[in-house]
Amino acid sequence: MAGYEEHPSKATSWRGGRFVVLPEAESANCTVWFVVEEDSAGVRWEGLLATRLSEDRARISAVPFWLYDLNLGDEVAVIESAERAPVVTGVVRDGGNYVFRVIFEGAKYDDYRWQSLMIELEPHDCWFDVRSPSFVALSAPPAQARAVGDYLLAREQCGDLRFETGRSQSGAG
Repeated sequence: MAGYEEHPSKATSWRGGRFVVLPEAESANCTVWFVVEEDSAGVRWEGLLATRLSEDRARISAVPFWLYDLNLGDEVAVIESAERAPVVTGVVRDGGNYVFRVIFEGAKYDDYRWQSLMIELEPHDCWFDVRSPSFVALSAPPAQARAVGDYLLAREQCGDLRFETGRSQSGAG
């Protein structure tokens, strides 16, 4: 459906030589929908896995591709749309994590730079959502965010990738 993008997979990490699915993604019980800002490759709504905490609250169990100031683990307020889908109205509690988005220029279907990045960042306890071999979103815990950002910046300066942070404000979810 044009304009709507629901994450096709669950957030994973590379741990001890294998892929591991984020436990909160495994137990997620709903998809919550967010309005996306203009200029997001035609995407107007992003659907993220979440765990419903109450009728009007949910905790995010995915790493956003298109949204800013929303992070894995954030608690959000939701209302039910006319279509009976939970729609987010705002962040209630910042989970503390930091989102980074990585683009690998020219990546084809058989390009595994995204997997190498997961392996390289294993010591930093990052979680990844992979949209395609060329576009990856990752979440870093607060204690590792600066090191992950510095690592990505060094890789960008070498021409290996491009990246951005998902936070427009320091410390705001």
